[in-house]
Amino acid sequence: MNRLLAQCQNSVSVNVLFVRPKGVSDDWAHTSLRRIAESIPGVHVALDENGTEAKRFGAISSGYVVLYSPKGELLFSGGVTGSRGHAGQNPGEDAVIAQVNGHSLPLTHSQVYGCDLFDPEGTTNK
Repeated sequence: MNRLLAQCQNSVSVNVLFVRPKGVSDDWAHTSLRRIAESIPGVHVALDENGTEAKRFGAISSGYVVLYSPKGELLFSGGVTGSRGHAGQNPGEDAVIAQVNGHSLPLTHSQVYGCDLFDPEGTTNK
């Protein structure tokens, strides 16, 4: 996130949601990853109870990103990493940076490499 935001010239509003499944304790979502997200200037971090917002935006995996224009048009959805747990230049990140900086790339969606938000055991993908 820091890498991506550094290239976006402070021209985006960023919301990071942490899904808290039903039935887990209040401290379940207070992780080191959440503390890192909260430390990024300009990033708003919130708890998404039961994944309500994730479902609204079509997220089924962690790491899912959506980018909207100021007019509310969906410009990009998907992942901004090249593989699970990796950072670095990749087509999804390039597409978001280009859109934010006023350039258009033909890529509007990319594969998300994350953990399943609603089936942590992965039983629906077997």
